[in-house]
Amino acid sequence: MEYQVVAGDSLWSISGKAETYDDPYQWPLIYKENRDRIKDADLIYPGQKLAVDLNPSSADVQAAIEHARHRGAWALGVVEDSDRRYLGGSLELR
Repeated sequence: MEYQVVAGDSLWSISGKAETYDDPYQWPLIYKENRDRIKDADLIYPGQKLAVDLNPSSADVQAAIEHARHRGAWALGVVEDSDRRYLGGSLELR
């Protein structure tokens, strides 16, 4: 599905919605699915369109939840090392 970001949204709040995952800890799934559109997981913008995979594998769900629970401290505008590791070591915008 495609989700259009509205003011006040975060990946956490989007993944917590009933029409997506109904679990905010699954926000890394949205981040990974949109790695070409999102540089920093903490910065998304109103009007931005994000792909949401509504049928992720159970392994992907578990990896996402594990990352969300152990991500650690974060700062706006900085791509955290833990996010880079979750995405497989690289983060490139196209």
